[in-house]
Order: sequence, then structure tokens, then C-alpha cells
Amino acid sequence: MIIADKKEKGLLSERLRPSLAKQNYLLGSAKKIWERDLQQWRNSHKFHIILWGPPGSGKTTLARMLGEDSGIPFVTLSAVRDGVKEIKNAVEKHPGALIFIDEIHRLSRNQQDILLPILEYSEAWIIGATTESPTTELSPPILSRVRSIYISPLNEQEISQGLLHGYDFLKNNDNDFQNKFVDEIKVKEQFIPKISQMSGGDLRFALNLFENIIYCNNEEEENDIFKNSLKAFTNKNHYDFISAMIKSMRGSDPDAALFYAITALDKGEDPIFIARRCVIFASEDVGNADPQALSLAVNAYKAIECVGMPEGRIPLAQVVTYLASTMKSNKAYLAIERVRKWRIQAEENGYSLQPPNEITIKGKNQYKYPHNFENSFVYFDYLPKEISRIKQKERVAAYLPSDYGTELRLKNRLAELWKKPSKIDNF
Repeated sequence: MIIADKKEKGLLSERLRPSLAKQNYLLGSAKKIWERDLQQWRNSHKFHIILWGPPGSGKTTLARMLGEDSGIPFVTLSAVRDGVKEIKNAVEKHPGALIFIDEIHRLSRNQQDILLPILEYSEAWIIGATTESPTTELSPPILSRVRSIYISPLNEQEISQGLLHGYDFLKNNDNDFQNKFVDEIKVKEQFIPKISQMSGGDLRFALNLFENIIYCNNEEEENDIFKNSLKAFTNKNHYDFISAMIKSMRGSDPDAALFYAITALDKGEDPIFIARRCVIFASEDVGNADPQALSLAVNAYKAIECVGMPEGRIPLAQVVTYLASTMKSNKAYLAIERVRKWRIQAEENGYSLQPPNEITIKGKNQYKYPHNFENSFVYFDYLPKEISRIKQKERVAAYLPSDYGTELRLKNRLAELWKKPSKIDNF
């Protein structure tokens, strides 16, 4: 039962959606998810879900199908226009309903908190949809109470199948289309293959472009629409341009990095997505060679959120060119896997990971406070005993600072502090 939802009208992608849901007409990974991952849900073992993946991959259609299949009230909200008040009203008015929150990543962390009691006590069943990774956009308390399911983009063949379904829908349900002469051979041999190739895996984009093309009165109109639609930023371009920007920053080419960032913006990329990648890059690729880089990246992210576009391109240009120009080090990033390897090795051998007693709560009276000693340092092995043995056996530290920028100063300090020959001195 679909309630509190917008009337099905307008764009072909929206008019077609109820038909897709009713006929269980799914494509790509959405079909496998419906048949496999959501089988428990359909068999009365319900759980809260976050559906995430690129635009036009089937997230909303899957949610609607669950609503139709379960028979419980289905309420559609959008985090773009709806907030805490609307979520509360939906739960109070329809307890036990399936509440679909589109663009759930648009809820602020404070707004997300309203979902916690709903999720915890199943006051309603929440299905959120997002194009962003839940691990970066949703709070840990939310993530611990939901099941995240990724839906991958459709391939060209699957997009073509969707367009054929849309074509049949128009022939059978649209009076304007039925009264119009349409060259079916041209549709199937020219339009559908071309649109499928342009779509970047986005069925919504493909259907809406198809509808615009199908109602053209002459070839000049068709060419004009195709020409303008080529500006659409497809999923393939989305990742290609960001990958090129990151690799250019890593290669210390500010001109190339800025070119790809601005080109991505001009093609419709979300500036917040680009800024988020800069924050990651500042830690992963610049690291402690220039600790200021992370502060600059975070501040640029906040500035873009604050001023919006088009002015947001200015702090974005500042951070992209700085990250490309400054010294680089991935040593902190590499240290993550090294210490993780130590933990795994110890656990596989049945070793304890208990910290030394002196640095636990119960051993606080034995703890030697470094600030009471010269250079705020006291020689002590802080690792669990078995992990320390693994480290000594490998004779290499996890964090090995580079010889660049601030990290060189850190390297020299660590070498001076830990220089006693009886201990590991590989810094």
C-alpha cells in the first residue's frame, strides 16, 4: 500500500516505476538483491536497510517493491525537503510502516539522531537510499542498526532492456505517443544503443533522455538534444575525472589536478564530493610531511558547504593546488596495514593482545607520566608483549617517517628518543 507519495506523472522514469515494481521488472544487481538479499525481509524477517549506489540503479524501485510485497503502509520522504518534523509525523501517523527516506545522506548528524529510537525499537521500518558511501555519510550508531546493501550501475545491455520496456510502456499507455508516428527501426537500432552508451549506467537518465528524443518532430531537434545531453556527467566520467585529479595531485602537477577538478564541476559533479576526496588525500598522500594539509582540506570542505557554488570553486581551487604542490608522504597510511598484520598474526597464534599493566586503568599507580621526565619522554614498551615480540622479530617499525617536510623532523626526534640499542631503533 503506497501512501503519502507523489502522484505518478511527469517524467517517463517516474511513470514507469510502478510498472517496474508491479511486474518485478528489475535489472542488474537490483534483481539479484531482490531475489537473494531481500528474501528474508519478504519472508517476514524484517530489518532496517540502507540502499546505496549510483543514480538510476534501482534503489527507489526496490524500496517500492518491498512496500507492495509486504502490504504494510509505505511512506516516501526525501531528506532534501523533509526533516525531523516530517519523520516524526510519519512514524506517529503510520506506526509500523515502511518509511522510505530518499537522499538520506542529506540529513545532518543531529537530524540522523531522530532515527535512533525508531531503528532501535522498530517503531517503523526504515529504508534509506543514498548515492554516497554510508560509512562516510551516516553516523556509527545508525550504521550499527541497519543493513547496508550496495547496488551497482547497470551495463549498456541492461540499460537497453530498460529502454525497450519504456518504449513498450509508451506504446500501450500514452495517448500522445499512440497518435504520433514513430520509426520503430530507428528507435531500436539508433536511439536505444546510443542512449545506452551515453547513460553511464543510470537508467533514470537514459529513460528521460529517451522520452525527450522520442517526442522530437525532426532530426534537428534530435541532434540538439543529444548534443546538450552529452554534458551529463555519467558515472564513468565521475570516477575517471576524480581518479585523474587524485593521481595528478599525487604526481605534484597542480595544473592537471585543477583542470580535472574544474572540468568535473562544469560537468555537474558535486563539489562536496571533490572536497571529501581532498580530505582523504591530505591524510593518505600528504600525511605528516605537511600536517597543515589536512586542516586546509577540512576547512575548504567547510567553506564549500558554507558558501555553496559558484563561489565554492575558489576554496576548492586553493586546496587542490596546495595538495598537488606540497610534499607527500603515505607513511602513516602504510602503517595501518603493518600494525593490522601484527594483530592478525598474534590472534592466529592465540596470543593475548592485553596492553601492559602499567598503561591500563588498573595499573595507573605504576604509570610513568612522560611529562615528569626530560624531553617529556620515558623509555617504555607500550605494545602488548606478544605484539612487541613480532615487531622485534621483523626488526622494523610500523610507522617509518619519510625524509620530507615536517616528517623529517618527526623522524629525527623518534630516532633520538628510541636510540637505546637494547630496544628497536629502526626509525
